Amino acid sequence: MKSTLPSMSFQSPCFKIQPATQQSLWPPRRQSTRKPGLPLKLIRAALGPDANGGLLNADRRGATLPSSPLSDVVQEFYSSLNERNSKRLDKLMAPDCIIEDTAYYKPLDAKCTHIYFKRLMESMGEKVKFAIDEVCQGAGRTAAVMWHLEWNGYIIPFSRGCSFYICSVNGAVLLIRKIHIFNESPLKPGKWALEILNIVTNLFNVFPKPAEGFLKDPEAVAQPFINLYKFYVEPFIIPFLAYYTHFWTYVGRGLSMVLHILYNLYKRLM
Repeated sequence: MKSTLPSMSFQSPCFKIQPATQQSLWPPRRQSTRKPGLPLKLIRAALGPDANGGLLNADRRGATLPSSPLSDVVQEFYSSLNERNSKRLDKLMAPDCIIEDTAYYKPLDAKCTHIYFKRLMESMGEKVKFAIDEVCQGAGRTAAVMWHLEWNGYIIPFSRGCSFYICSVNGAVLLIRKIHIFNESPLKPGKWALEILNIVTNLFNVFPKPAEGFLKDPEAVAQPFINLYKFYVEPFIIPFLAYYTHFWTYVGRGLSMVLHILYNLYKRLM
């Protein structure tokens, strides 16, 4: 099931090391005009109420997303991550749930998805938690979440991200079927990003055929270099490395024998 969310502008949070402040609820937004080819969809958005778990903690005061089965799944999802509760997290995801993360070249299948979240919770340690900046709920069973990571209540730089969730109904239970994760890049090219884009688009226009091949299969670009290494470099470098390793082994043995002889001479002379 595919869904189109209307474009929304998000205010970039400050990345100074300081506790996040409490924010108020944004009123529900409704799209006022209909564009040709774009369906009219309801958007409900809410900001996280505090820095220590956002809208994940029901016992904290502040703004929360209006209760709905989808928002409950989202809140339970991040609450399970923050509490390192893998069993509860597994119950929220469909058996065939997959992840498309910008940090990976290919989508993660169901098996890798469970491993991914298990390693994520292990990497977070005890004091790192997800804090929700904004939740946007679209028509159907789709939602988008703006989030960042915090350590002991302090914002971690370069930890912002956005996740899109597509859910499906399994019996009477709403489960997460697909997750798109977009992570903030620590590299900030600034104005040079447009210059790089201009260079890339010009190269694509000048060399359209190679550009099409690259866009269809980016990993295929590295295949000629792999073949070059495999057939022309590996047959020579592997024997050389083997010889180099044995050479230093013999050198080490020779030095050991020399030191042993010098030690024995020293003992006799003394």
